[in-house]
Amino acid sequence: MPFLGIVLLLSGSAMATAAVFVVARLVPVARRKVHNDVLGFVYAEIGVIYAVVLAMVVVGVWETRSQAHENTYTETNALLQLTWYSSSLPQPDRTRLGTLVERYTGTVIDDEWPLLAEQRDDPAAWRQFTEIRSLVNTQEPATGADQVRYEGALEAVAQLGDARRERVNEAATAGVPALLWTALLLGALVTVGFVYLFGVESLRAHAGVVFSLTFIVGVMLLIVYEFNYPFSGPLKVNPTAFQLALERMRSIT
Repeated sequence: MPFLGIVLLLSGSAMATAAVFVVARLVPVARRKVHNDVLGFVYAEIGVIYAVVLAMVVVGVWETRSQAHENTYTETNALLQLTWYSSSLPQPDRTRLGTLVERYTGTVIDDEWPLLAEQRDDPAAWRQFTEIRSLVNTQEPATGADQVRYEGALEAVAQLGDARRERVNEAATAGVPALLWTALLLGALVTVGFVYLFGVESLRAHAGVVFSLTFIVGVMLLIVYEFNYPFSGPLKVNPTAFQLALERMRSIT
């Protein structure tokens, strides 16, 4: 987690804890303590609802990032298969396809990956993908072995296209909607704020509860924020799969 996020989290928890002593001076414990039973029942319902919603969002953003990470290897596996296929082609298609695949991989690493953080893609990468697909589709296998390799190449092109579209869509559409963010923040305020209504004899114990609750909720919200967009932020998905694939391609060709 980023340093600034941790600082804000600790500062917010400290401020929430300090508010316990302010509330204690304004509203005596005895006045609040008589309502503990009713408040406890209501708070249990609120806490469960918020915990379920928050957990679902945390799991959702984590799965989105994990899927985006796995998808990079699906895409590069297809690229490597096309590189192997190019080595079986006669010239000039052999060099042409191998060069196109390497150029596409380099474009994704150097040009398109920074754009994904801005929820955009690179038109040049789309053009290179189209050239790869067109070149594979125009091949005319002469033997049975060539036909088998050709069918594998067609499957690799289809896999490459699917993985690419999924990666671009994940970059463009990922993220927790503003309405859900509003619900999470309001839920956090209500969940933490409700604790001030309880009357607890020990102010230190009450302050400890508030600090712990605020810190835990804050950590969960910080996780959601950091994983909100899979291709941006300090915990983003990196083009490691493409970099490894590019090294492998150069050793093949």
